[in-house]
Amino acid sequence: MAFAPLSVLLHKYRLVVEHTSNMVVITDAQRRIEYVNPAYTRVTGWRLDEVLGRRPSELLHGPLTDQDTVRRLRSWLDQGQPVVFTELLNYTKAGEPYWVQLNIQPVRDVLGQLTHFVAIQSDVTQQRQALEALEASERRLAEAQRLARMASFECALGGDVAAARLWWTPAAVDVLGVGEAMLPADIAAHLAAVHEEDRAALREAYRRLAEHEDTYEVEYRVAGAEGLTRWVRERGYRLPSEGHAMPGRLCALLYDITSSKATQDRMEYLAWYDALTGLANREQLQALLRVRMDTTRQSGRQLAVLFADLDRFKTINDSLGHHIGDEVLKVCGQRFRSGVRGNDLVARLGGDEFIIVLTDIADVGVVARLGAKILGALSAPMHIEGRELHVSASLGVSLYPQHGDTVAELMRHADAAMYQAKAQGRNTLVLYTPEMHAHSARRFELESKLRLALPRRELSLHFQPQFRASDRRLLGFEALLRWHTELDGWIPPDQFIPLAEEAGLIHQIGDWVLDEACRQWRRWADQGHAHLRVAVNLSAYQLRDPALASRVAAHRERHRLPPDVLELELTESVAMHDPQVSIQRMKTLKEQGVSWAVDDFGTGYSSLAYLKTLPIERIKLDRTFVHDIERDSDDRVICAAAIQIAHALGLELVAEGVENEAQLQYLVAQGCDVMQGYHLGRPMPADAALALVCQAIDPAGEPPPASP
Repeated sequence: MAFAPLSVLLHKYRLVVEHTSNMVVITDAQRRIEYVNPAYTRVTGWRLDEVLGRRPSELLHGPLTDQDTVRRLRSWLDQGQPVVFTELLNYTKAGEPYWVQLNIQPVRDVLGQLTHFVAIQSDVTQQRQALEALEASERRLAEAQRLARMASFECALGGDVAAARLWWTPAAVDVLGVGEAMLPADIAAHLAAVHEEDRAALREAYRRLAEHEDTYEVEYRVAGAEGLTRWVRERGYRLPSEGHAMPGRLCALLYDITSSKATQDRMEYLAWYDALTGLANREQLQALLRVRMDTTRQSGRQLAVLFADLDRFKTINDSLGHHIGDEVLKVCGQRFRSGVRGNDLVARLGGDEFIIVLTDIADVGVVARLGAKILGALSAPMHIEGRELHVSASLGVSLYPQHGDTVAELMRHADAAMYQAKAQGRNTLVLYTPEMHAHSARRFELESKLRLALPRRELSLHFQPQFRASDRRLLGFEALLRWHTELDGWIPPDQFIPLAEEAGLIHQIGDWVLDEACRQWRRWADQGHAHLRVAVNLSAYQLRDPALASRVAAHRERHRLPPDVLELELTESVAMHDPQVSIQRMKTLKEQGVSWAVDDFGTGYSSLAYLKTLPIERIKLDRTFVHDIERDSDDRVICAAAIQIAHALGLELVAEGVENEAQLQYLVAQGCDVMQGYHLGRPMPADAALALVCQAIDPAGEPPPASP
């Protein structure tokens, strides 16, 4: 069964609930209000913040409030029973009386536990007043029809119970969805038009009305002329016949409650299912997992919880749009289901996280085989809106009862194993071990601290100098991000930068790095060294940001940077991930005067055909090729070839990791353009970098203070 994208469903759901004329109230199991819709605030005058956390009974006040009905309501709700279309007189916040018709349905989970009440209230003040006028005046049926026509959106029927004849007001055409010629002329025809499952209830209502009861109320379905099923609520009264002791006439109002029913059904569905994929949601997963754990304990077998996280899914959302991302999630949900057995469970937690529960497991080998099947099913190409996409996932596994005896423990341990699968290269399955818990706890601790690093001023930039190879003239600095905390000391960038990307902090931190680097350049320029350039590394997430160019322009304008002094560095793999998007973003910034460099050259896998299309000025040879050039002939050949390639493409080559004089002399002899490394200068704090600029320290002499 296919569902519309989540954004569309939520939009439709909001339109139904927030624009219906019916009042919608949702409470928890203790009947404390969690939500009311705009119709409720409009009718009652109570604001949302005035009713949240209060019980509806606390808002029932006024001299004529029917306390007996209130007591019956409380009794029914205390027993978890539904309240079907009970009328109640209430008062607005301003003290104005109004009549409501209540339909309160308890919501239960799959285990039968009461979780919420959903109340749909119809303001029937006008209808109530019309019927009271009918009963008080004891007019003929024609008068009842005349009053019913005055109602703007209801229809009425009248009839002679003894003769089984019916009369309809014109509004019946809209409520029943049939042409005027199709309106039933008698009770038998009316019953025949009602859905078979609901027919008995309406027939019984007419029987009781004819014998002894004064009113009735019943809901039923009818098929409109357009073929769509409509829900109708019929609320009737009997009127005394003139000259007869026994009442013989019927008057009823009919309401189209299709939208109310749809709202109620949708709310019940969303309580247990994910709207986008149709899979079980978190609430249903937890409830069913508890049941499966009990069954597993009794059988003596095992149960496996697989935590699946799609690899690099954010890239799809950022580069192709969330509508493509939603389609990918739906396909992934289908493929997860196709990879498991009939008695297994697949759920979506949210975002790109899924849970798969494998039941009746004899040994770990079964989990490994099913995990491989799931990954295989997921790896097939997806064709969405003319694009071929490839998606993989990282799977973490915890076993019951070995790895926990609660739902929370099993999911937490499977999550920890999933992160280990990410660290091992993604698109793989990893079984939880106790050591992972410490790693997961450490990661959570670091992420929490990283969120406070900027406001606590724990982040800083250190600057490594870059020199012209031919005469060792200082050309500029590469800005390197550092993190120091009072408790943990220096935290390596390779630990916290990937964490910042995963936690969604990289844009905030990246903005700070750009601004701080530009601010430091302004300090050098104010000392008469405006010719120096400053290089800043960009994350893949920053390059995918459509607002990158405007962000960079704002920083340059704030600190008055002229063209060609700001250089942005990208790794080869980042630049080649989506060449078309990368080239466009890079060209836009190049037009602003920003220069580009490709970092870690030689470690990627992209072709030179793509590389030569990038609007770059220089490439940076990775330090791994420089490290052993004085001893390794292969490294010497690679360095020489890289220099020749760069020059052939009209680019400068920057050699990183120059650590001794022998390496420096070889690179100079091969025509290397720019060098940086510990032999020439270690990364240093901003003040030390400023001192190096101002004092023109000989780069071959004593190096300035270094950072870790």
